[in-house]
Amino acid sequence: MKELKFRVWHKKENKMYYRGYQKLLHVLLCEDDEGSNDGRGRPVKRAPYEDCEFFESTSFADKNRREIYEGDIVRFDYQGKTYEGSVDYVPDMFGSKKLHPLESVLLKNGIQGSPQNLEVEVIGNTRETPEALKDSRS
Repeated sequence: MKELKFRVWHKKENKMYYRGYQKLLHVLLCEDDEGSNDGRGRPVKRAPYEDCEFFESTSFADKNRREIYEGDIVRFDYQGKTYEGSVDYVPDMFGSKKLHPLESVLLKNGIQGSPQNLEVEVIGNTRETPEALKDSRS
């Protein structure tokens, strides 16, 4: 079973946090620890659930080894064409169905199945850089 990881958009601050951990009464928000804490992040504050929006990791990395999350805007080449789109959901949260982690983007672009060896690049996300998606549709 894969590790479930979330990054968190703080709605009031308009800020993306590297990691967010769901606690009983609050969300623990973390900044990037640059690997010093096994990638779990450096805790910086607590926030109420209503101030937070969670984005799950796809457990898939782009060509620059950047982890891809829900809400990311990605660009990839497939059969000689370039495609772009936002990752809407993680289709197989526990990895048991063997679905492609970028299924939502693939289906929006009319690509069926699980193509291998996609070279994917994160070009932004829907909260911090929504214009990246608008620019890709122009």
